[in-house]
Amino acid sequence: MAASPEVGDPAVSGLMLSGLCELALGTLAGWPYAFAIANPERARSRGLRSPARLRQWHLDLVMLGGLTVLAATAVPTPPRAVARALGMGAWSNAMLFGPLVVWPKAGHHPAYRAAVAASFTVTSTGFVGLAVEGRRRYRAARPSRRTWRKATS
Repeated sequence: MAASPEVGDPAVSGLMLSGLCELALGTLAGWPYAFAIANPERARSRGLRSPARLRQWHLDLVMLGGLTVLAATAVPTPPRAVARALGMGAWSNAMLFGPLVVWPKAGHHPAYRAAVAASFTVTSTGFVGLAVEGRRRYRAARPSRRTWRKATS
């Protein structure tokens, strides 16, 4: 059981929590992948039709979860729209591999393809928005060249 948070522990942002949960799910997804590799016939009989897609799902959850945690660390408290886009995009992008594990031909369905396009759009919006916000903060924090020239004159 986890210990209760101590007074003064730093708060965890929603984006950070989202990334941590996605990372945790990604590590747990390694178990069915290991099962599918060790017991391909039993995995197939339980509905796991594509171990390759299961691996992709596992790795995408781990990578996007880790990148979301990193993003939340690099740019704490990003604008709400950016955080939501990144959180929703990271989850939807990774989770879209799930249906392909049991239904590999889903990738050819127009509704699936539309969902993938929407997910990539939202994920890209989140990461680009984070870069723009990071640049804005970088520029706001560094002294202007005029201030620097006056200080060195």
